[in-house]
Formats: sequence, structure tokens, C-alpha cells
Amino acid sequence: MGGGGGEIYMVMIPVMALATAAVAFLLFLSYQAWRQSGQAGEIENLLPVDLDAFRNLIDPEEVHFLRVNLLPKEFRRVQRMRLRAAASYISVISQNAGKLVAIGRSMSVHPDAETATAGLDVVQRAVRLKLWCSLSLLKLNVTMIWPTLLSPSSRIADRYLDVSSLTVRLPKKIAA
Repeated sequence: MGGGGGEIYMVMIPVMALATAAVAFLLFLSYQAWRQSGQAGEIENLLPVDLDAFRNLIDPEEVHFLRVNLLPKEFRRVQRMRLRAAASYISVISQNAGKLVAIGRSMSVHPDAETATAGLDVVQRAVRLKLWCSLSLLKLNVTMIWPTLLSPSSRIADRYLDVSSLTVRLPKKIAA
């Protein structure tokens, strides 16, 4: 009866170490977003992201198709390559989210109340997107270790599209 408690601690130590590393990583990314937000950016400076290609990489049906049609060893190899490519897309989206924070902050001090409010909305959504990117990268890294257990979420593409399209409308308000 006393031996079962020791097994729990043996499992909890790596879990707590991973959680601590994840928190440190999130703090680092928050610092990077804060640092970038002090630099006002232009919408034209956003790096291009092919959201259709990204969605294809993380499409659960595509993953299922590969799993069914490839040998397990080949599936793991191909899936790891796809996950690395998806991580590259998420890194670019995260960089763009930092730039969107800067754009939103510069708009939030605009004399027009509607533009200022829209700027604050962009800041809030871009910060959430940056956090979502961080969590997605963490999940992707775990998935690269065990490519058959998890699949990444496509919601990040939808969130990016939401924030970037909202930001594209801001200059039209300033010109008016």
C-alpha cells in the first residue's frame, strides 16, 4: 500500500518540470511580445502566411489519410516533417501577432474614439493570438515526440485571419 505513493511522485516530478518549463517559455514569449509592442509597425510589414497550406498540414482528415496509407514508421517520419512545417507557420503567425500588437497600440491613442477602440480590440486579440501560438508550439513539440497521440488545432489560422482582417480595416478609419 505504501509503494503506490512513490510511483505517483515519480510521475509528478517530470510533469511539474514540464509545467515549469512551459510557464517559463510563456513568460519569455510575453516579454518578447511586450518588447516588440513598443515598436510601432505597419500592416505592410506583416510576413505572408499561406493559411490554406497551414490548414492542410494540420487537417485531421489528412493526418488520418496518411496514418491509414503509410507504414507506421513512415507515417511518423512524414508527420514529424509536417509538424515542423506547421511550427514554422505558427512562428510567423506569432511574429505577426507581435506586430499587430504594436499596430493596435499605435491606433489606440488615435483621437477618433472608434479607431482607438478598434485599436484596443486589435491589441487584445493579438495578445491572445500570441499566447495561442505559444501554446500551439508547445503542443506541436510534444506531438513531434509522439506523432500518433495528438494533432494540432486549426483554430489558430481562424484567429489569425480574424485579427489580421480587423487590423487591415484600421487604416481606412484613419483616412476618414
